[in-house]
Amino acid sequence: MNHIAAKTSAWLLAAAIMASAPTAAAAAAIQPQPSQAPASAPDRIESPHGELRHPKGHPGHQRYRKAHKQMMIREAVSFFGLKTEGKSEEQLLQEIREQKTKQPEKWAQFKQQLHAKKLERMKAFAAAQGIDTNGLSEQQLREKLRQLHQEGKLKLPERPSAPTAPAPAPNA
Repeated sequence: MNHIAAKTSAWLLAAAIMASAPTAAAAAAIQPQPSQAPASAPDRIESPHGELRHPKGHPGHQRYRKAHKQMMIREAVSFFGLKTEGKSEEQLLQEIREQKTKQPEKWAQFKQQLHAKKLERMKAFAAAQGIDTNGLSEQQLREKLRQLHQEGKLKLPERPSAPTAPAPAPNA
């Protein structure tokens, strides 16, 4: 029985080689010319939704994270009254961490202040969406905004445009 199985597998292997021979010849004819070397990795990848995106994630995301980090450092430095003359970002972070351990109640007050600012921005955004914010908790507000987003009814915020130069006065 092993003899029959060996002959059958050999015959199937030969048939597979013969079947792939025409496609291998066609593939050799389609291969790019040596002068047109294929790129090792694509610059952009098409997402399932049809948009192009950067393969490493959202382009510019690190720039926004860095700007947010710098803004938070500035807020903390001004809140704690630290001096910034000739200090690097790492030195400022170290001083902020020291203040956090020395004055935990002041740190809690700083976090509460940041949270209040964030809530005010969210309330302003919700009001621009037409949501009545009176009497809503933060969680309820988030849920209403999430619901608008899921329904596709969320309006994009107006971004201030670059100031334009006034039109020149017509010469008469």
